[in-house]
Amino acid sequence: MTEKAEGIPSYGNKSARSEVKTIDLDGVAIRIRQMGDGEATVLLLHGLGGDATSWTLNQKALAASRRVIAIDLPGHGGSSRSIGDGDIPAIAGLIAALPDALDIGRFDLVGLSMGGAVALELALHHGDRLRSLTCVSSAGFGEEINTDFINGYLRAETMQAMRPNISILFHDERRVNDAMVSYAVMARQNPDFRAGIRRMTDANFPDGTQRYTYTDRLQDLDMPVHLIWGRHDRIAPPAHAERLASTLPVTMIENAGHMPNVEAAEAFNEALEEILQDPSSG
Repeated sequence: MTEKAEGIPSYGNKSARSEVKTIDLDGVAIRIRQMGDGEATVLLLHGLGGDATSWTLNQKALAASRRVIAIDLPGHGGSSRSIGDGDIPAIAGLIAALPDALDIGRFDLVGLSMGGAVALELALHHGDRLRSLTCVSSAGFGEEINTDFINGYLRAETMQAMRPNISILFHDERRVNDAMVSYAVMARQNPDFRAGIRRMTDANFPDGTQRYTYTDRLQDLDMPVHLIWGRHDRIAPPAHAERLASTLPVTMIENAGHMPNVEAAEAFNEALEEILQDPSSG
């Protein structure tokens, strides 16, 4: 394992700083954005097509009393384009060594969308390290999934074409601004990135369904598991969470779509902070 620091750029609020590093895990480069310190550590996993900046509105708030590490998953952001088979077990396997590389003992794991399914896979195989698992608008809890966003994202070449695809992620489409759309257009221009996202889409969501579901394996998880969902999610149906409300703690974020951590950041941060302070509650 080798580690390369990339300076301390501004991240989110200009008064807050985060350290960006690239960690080499047996030839697979994983870029992380780290903020805060303390004995407690939280790892944040973004969704398909995103990167660590998906947590811009959350990382500073969560880092007030702990170490918070947002990861660029393989194939995304500044991480390696190496994705193995591109399926969820492969992506989980590529980052499984990261806690040891960062000298992390026990930690809390939070996954958004496809990152939630990756988190579930990690929890099943490395559960002894997890203090808690929180899945946010997550894949892995039912077969239904709306792949219109990612398919449109891969086709769009202009701001005008991209905007409707970003809008699917939100309940209030007025929240979509030019900066979001421009960021997506720029990322999509990289042909290696597009090829990797297409491969992951085909591997995990064939014909608009979810290949990997974990509801029948939840009993194998020894750590507290929490679900946070946007009430108006148009990608991963809220019904997936509602069906589990009798067995798992579920927090529905009102007036939010697929990314409640962005669209309703204050409510999301409060809900996640409560979980992290006492994972066994709920």
